[in-house]
Amino acid sequence: MRPNDSRPDRELARALRRLDPPSPTSAQMAALARRIVTRAAPLLDARRRAALSWWEYAAAWAGTLLPLGVAAAFVATVCLAWSSAVRAPRAHASERTALLRVVTNHAPSLELVDFVLDTPGAEHADAATRGVTR
Repeated sequence: MRPNDSRPDRELARALRRLDPPSPTSAQMAALARRIVTRAAPLLDARRRAALSWWEYAAAWAGTLLPLGVAAAFVATVCLAWSSAVRAPRAHASERTALLRVVTNHAPSLELVDFVLDTPGAEHADAATRGVTR
C-alpha cells in the first residue's frame, strides 16, 4: 500500500480487527470491579486497623530522637559554658555613666546604644566626651 493509495488494504484491515479486542460490556466491567474490591479488601482493612496515633509514632522514633535530644542538650550546654567563660566581665560603671549622661541630656542617645551593643569605639567616645564636658 502506497501513501497516496485511496484503496484500503483489506487483508491489513482484517488483521488489525483480529488484534483489537471488542470493547468490554458493563457486566464485564462490573465483574472486574468486584474482583478488584475483593482482592483489595484485606489489605485496606489491615491499613484501617493499624492506624497509628501520635504517641505510637513518637514511640517508634524514640530510639533515635532521645539520644539526638540528649546530644543537642549537651552541645548547647557546652556552647553556653564556653561563651560565658570566653567573655570578660564588663565594667558597668561606664554604662551607668552613659545612661546618666543620656538621661540628663548631656549626651546623645546613640551613645547609649553604642554601649549596649558594646561597640569598640564607644569607650573611646565616652572618654573623649568626658574630657570635653569637664
